[in-house]
Amino acid sequence: MFSPAVLGQVLINGISLSAIYILVSLGFTLLFGIMRVVNFAHGAMAMLGGYALYYIYGEANLPYLIAMPLAAASVAALALVLERLVYRWFYQKMFQSMIGLLGLDMALVYSAVIIWGPHERSIPSPIDTVYRLGPLFLSGSKLVVIGLAAVTLAAFYLFTHFTKYGLAMRAAAQDVETAEVQGINTDRIYMLAFFIAIFMAAMAGGFFAQNYILSPFMGERQLMMAFIAVILGGMGSIPGVALGGLILGMAESILGTYFGSTTSVFVTFGAVIVLLIVRPWGLLGIPENR
Repeated sequence: MFSPAVLGQVLINGISLSAIYILVSLGFTLLFGIMRVVNFAHGAMAMLGGYALYYIYGEANLPYLIAMPLAAASVAALALVLERLVYRWFYQKMFQSMIGLLGLDMALVYSAVIIWGPHERSIPSPIDTVYRLGPLFLSGSKLVVIGLAAVTLAAFYLFTHFTKYGLAMRAAAQDVETAEVQGINTDRIYMLAFFIAIFMAAMAGGFFAQNYILSPFMGERQLMMAFIAVILGGMGSIPGVALGGLILGMAESILGTYFGSTTSVFVTFGAVIVLLIVRPWGLLGIPENR
């Protein structure tokens, strides 16, 4: 069972899962870091990304490399309506946002049930080919996920570190009031950060639906994993969230394959409990009293 072929497949699955979890977790922590919003509707946004990809790629048959970013951008653009109507009332109100956005999540999920039904669907794989590299068999579909996620994460890094608006977002995340005094339009930065966060969540949802299953309830898993990754890495810490998502995806793949899904869930939540006891600010987070 511990053959190189199986181990290679486990690692590829773990990397693709990690890519999905990092994308959805980055969006989650971006909203918290800048707006202090705990977006419990984040999983529903990922679910909508899956349905957008289903129709744009699976039904309309647009080329995959066009359909995936278009699906994510469509969900993010439509979500800007919710930003105007709902989200902006909860900016800088962490505890109120938990309750309000949990209600929004339920509204979106059960609206999806009414529109599309509760049954599961599948999205055609962009590449059905399985590549052989020595003893390893590499799924083309998983490689596409890893590649596109890597490009997205690289673009996000370059944007936040080398562009005017990206640096303004980082400044707002550090201190909103100081950023406003320096002339940064925080309303515009909020909308930009919101669009990017939902774009990444919708893309992660599309990847998950493509490789696993699409249903109105699939976002619950995305939300749970994003929350765990954020706790592991540290709330508001982008490098920490990337590390948390990587650990979570690899652990789920390795433990789930060799010891079963029950063991995987037990170890994951056990590790989170231990971490909250010994280091509640996360692996790369900063204690609030500093």
